[in-house]
Amino acid sequence: MADVKTGSISSTEFGKLFFEFKPRFIALAYRYVRDRETAEDLVSDSFMTFWEMHETLPADINVPAYILTSVKNRCLNHLNAQIRHRRAEQDMHSTLTRRLQADVRSLSACDPDLLFSEEIRAILKQAVRKMPKMTRSVFLLSRIRNMTYSEIAAELGISVSHVNFEIRRALNLMRSELKDYLPAVLIILILSSRW
Repeated sequence: MADVKTGSISSTEFGKLFFEFKPRFIALAYRYVRDRETAEDLVSDSFMTFWEMHETLPADINVPAYILTSVKNRCLNHLNAQIRHRRAEQDMHSTLTRRLQADVRSLSACDPDLLFSEEIRAILKQAVRKMPKMTRSVFLLSRIRNMTYSEIAAELGISVSHVNFEIRRALNLMRSELKDYLPAVLIILILSSRW
């Protein structure tokens, strides 16, 4: 049966071919995909695709070799999809790891004595005073009065996107002014609602 050509293969011949080669092809697919159900699906799909296309294929195609090639390609596609999935998981894990490492560095760099330092508070107030008027107003409404961007926009008569711009601007200015004290300042901003 191994030398079966496409030609005019009957459904009976195809059935014999199916029962002869299916277990071998499943064993081969299982060797690579390591999941019995997946291997069976890949092999069944290969047989089904061949049967649906057999009348359009050249008459001299070796049927078992053609189906085995289909099984091989489906296994490769499955394995490549697994690789992409694992890489995506690793990227997500890597991003989370970097974030955790940054949090650990930030918390490790925090000196509790600095948290309540008058020097830090003075620098913080100075940085806020240096902000342009609109930036300062938006920042204080957001951080001191805990207003939402929509509430700030309504109060100041500006758009929400303008509020967002001013907050980013304020944070960049603060970051620049307080770069040497940043871990301590972040914790002060979290712990304190007054300056």
